[in-house]
Amino acid sequence: MTNQKKEKRVSYNRFGFKMAILSQTFMESVQNTFSNTFGNKKNTKVIAPIVDGQVDEATKKVENLKKFIQGSQKNMKKIIQSMEASIEAEQNLTSLLNDESVREDKDVDLRIRYIKVADSFNRDNKEKSRYLIPLKNYEEWLNTFLTKAIADTEDTIRLCNQVRIEIQSYASCLTDAKNRLKYEVEGSIEHLSDTKIVEESEDHLEKARVRFAQLKIQLREKADMLELKRQVDLPNYLDTVHTAIRLYHQSAFSIFSAPRDTEVESIHTSNESITSEGVNSLHSVPSSIPSSLPSSLPSSLPSSLPTSIPKVNSSLSFGPR
Repeated sequence: MTNQKKEKRVSYNRFGFKMAILSQTFMESVQNTFSNTFGNKKNTKVIAPIVDGQVDEATKKVENLKKFIQGSQKNMKKIIQSMEASIEAEQNLTSLLNDESVREDKDVDLRIRYIKVADSFNRDNKEKSRYLIPLKNYEEWLNTFLTKAIADTEDTIRLCNQVRIEIQSYASCLTDAKNRLKYEVEGSIEHLSDTKIVEESEDHLEKARVRFAQLKIQLREKADMLELKRQVDLPNYLDTVHTAIRLYHQSAFSIFSAPRDTEVESIHTSNESITSEGVNSLHSVPSSIPSSLPSSLPSSLPSSLPTSIPKVNSSLSFGPR
């Protein structure tokens, strides 16, 4: 009967030990993540994961690479959206100017200008549409690199940190159990329970160390693969983006002839004249307003109005006789 109670006690402790380790590992992971994310340091006892230079170095490299890829993808997306909005606006302006040129049937010179500006916008939006494709390809690669390759590596980093906390938890339980065994009576229930805890702690600790070593290899390989893709794929995409921008400007110069100096001067001169005329008109006084009253006006008005209105002579006529 006593042996059955002991066996039942040992079985209960084994289950409780495993649950305690899992609970402690989970809580430590959550607290470490919360502290690293929000910088909130509490006075609770947190088991620091074991220090490993390779894991920490790989984690730092992945964090720096992720920051660069995120910034590049975000800004490239803004550029693409602005170019698409510009293309749409130029297409709308082209249609408006062409329609207005058809309706303009009086001023031939103005109609020609409508057609000329509409053609300029039409050519420009076609060129932008052609060279927008490499920019979209680069943004798509950045997004895939961020959501697939880097995200997968971050999962491995989280597993490494979790196993590091497990190792530290098992080591702490092992040390505490060994210290209790020094003061417990051999053969007692407490002594048997702590003996089992020591055995299981050593077994789980060894397995956790093997798993951590395997995860370290995976993390190092994935980090090296990220660096390889950065060195091989990224330059190719950057070259295509640079080529697209360069060809766009070259095509714009080839479509539109280089402006003459007189044209550039006329643009600045007309803008300055329009601006100066607008400013002067706001502050100028009309010259038609007399500066003083005429001297022929009577010095004083009559004291009273006539009581009766004189009859109008019907024989009077206006205009030349």
